[in-house]
Amino acid sequence: MREFKTIDSAESAEKLRMRLKDQELEQYGDSITPEYVYDTIKQLPRFSSMRRGHQQDAEEFLGFLLDGIHDECMTVMRKAGVDSDESAQPASPSGNPSGANTDAGWLEVGPKQKQSVTRQSGESLPTPITRIFGGSLRSELRVPGLKNSVTMEPYQPLQLDIGAPDVNNIIQALKAITKPETLTGDFGSPRGPGTTAVKQVFIESLPPVLILHLKRFQYDNTGGTQKIWKKVGYPLELEIPKDVFAPQKRGGLAVQGGAPKYRLTSVVYHHGKSAAGGHYTVDILRQDEREWVRVDDTIIRRIRPEDVAEGGSEEDPKVLARALEQHKADQDASKRNLFEGLDGDDDTDSVRSWNEVNGANKKPTWTSAVANGSSSGKRTPLAKDKSSVKDNKVAYILLYEKMTG
Repeated sequence: MREFKTIDSAESAEKLRMRLKDQELEQYGDSITPEYVYDTIKQLPRFSSMRRGHQQDAEEFLGFLLDGIHDECMTVMRKAGVDSDESAQPASPSGNPSGANTDAGWLEVGPKQKQSVTRQSGESLPTPITRIFGGSLRSELRVPGLKNSVTMEPYQPLQLDIGAPDVNNIIQALKAITKPETLTGDFGSPRGPGTTAVKQVFIESLPPVLILHLKRFQYDNTGGTQKIWKKVGYPLELEIPKDVFAPQKRGGLAVQGGAPKYRLTSVVYHHGKSAAGGHYTVDILRQDEREWVRVDDTIIRRIRPEDVAEGGSEEDPKVLARALEQHKADQDASKRNLFEGLDGDDDTDSVRSWNEVNGANKKPTWTSAVANGSSSGKRTPLAKDKSSVKDNKVAYILLYEKMTG
C-alpha cells in the first residue's frame, strides 16, 4: 500500500471527500507492479511452479495465497500459546448444546428426535483468514437401519457447478449443491450389502466474505478440458435461498432477521478459450460503495453498476456461437490481433503474451480515447472489435460481502 501516492488524508471518508476537488476524486494515479510480493511468495512451496510470464489460474492463485497467509497466522498463534485443541472443540454446530461427544464425533438430535453421528473434517484451528473467508458444508449420509452420518467440511471458496443445463444463475447453482445423490454399496447396514443410501450436502455456515468459484472448466473425454461459455447470472445483492440450509436450520432464519444477504464487491472475469491460457480482468466496488472500478492490467476506469451486472446476463446461444465463429475468423485472418496468445494452444505464444502483460517486451494492443459520460476518470480502452471483447468475457470468481442491519 505504501507504493500508492497519497493525495490527502482525513479522519473519515466523508471529510476527505469534502477536502478533495472533483478532479482529485476521480484521480486513480498510475498502476504499480508489486515486485516485492512476487519475490516473497515465489519462495513458498505452493508457488514453486510459478514463473513470470506463464499462465496461472486466478482461483488457484487466490487459494494458494489465502492458504499461505493462513499458515503464517497459525504459526504466529501457536507461538503465542493459542491452544489448538481448545479452539478445535466443536460446539454442537446444529444447535444442540447438549449433544454428547463420542470417540467418533458427537451425537446430534434433529427433528423427530432423529439422532446423527457428526464429525468434523479438515483443519479446525481458526485464523483471521478462515474467520473472514471460511464457511462449512454439512454432508449427510443416510443409510437404512443406521444413524445418519454427518460430516462438517470447511470450504474456501464455495465451488459452484454450472455445467447442468438447468443452471443459469448462481441461485440455481447454490440450490444444486443440495441435490440428493443415490449411492449403492456396503455401508455396514443391518440390511446387508447392496444397500441404497442417500448423500445430501447443505450449507452449514457462511463467512463474512463469501467467495463463489464458478467452475468454468470441465473435462471431456473427446476434447480434453473444455471451457463452459454460457453466461451465469448474478445479482448485485444476493439473498441466500433457505433451501440450501439443512431443514433443522431453516426455522431459525426468521429469528435471525431472515435469510442472509450479501452485497457483490468484486467480479473476476476470464477471457480466452482454454484453461491453459487467457486473460483476467476484474471489477471492484470501492470501499465507500459509491462506484465500481474496472481494472484491466494498467487500465483503470470507472463503470456503472449495470455494466457489472451485465457481465452475468444470460445470452442467446446462437448469438454467442456467431461471435465465437467471428472471433476464430479474425484470428485466422490476422497475424496479430487483440486475442493473440490468449488461447494457450502454443506455449511459446502464451509465454510471449503473458510477458507483455507482466511488463516485459511491452507492445500496445489498446488504443485510448476520451471516456464517455458513463466511464469518467481514467481513459477508456477501445478494442478493435468491441463485440468480441464483450462476448469473450465470462464471470469466473465472485466475492460477496455480508450485509448487516
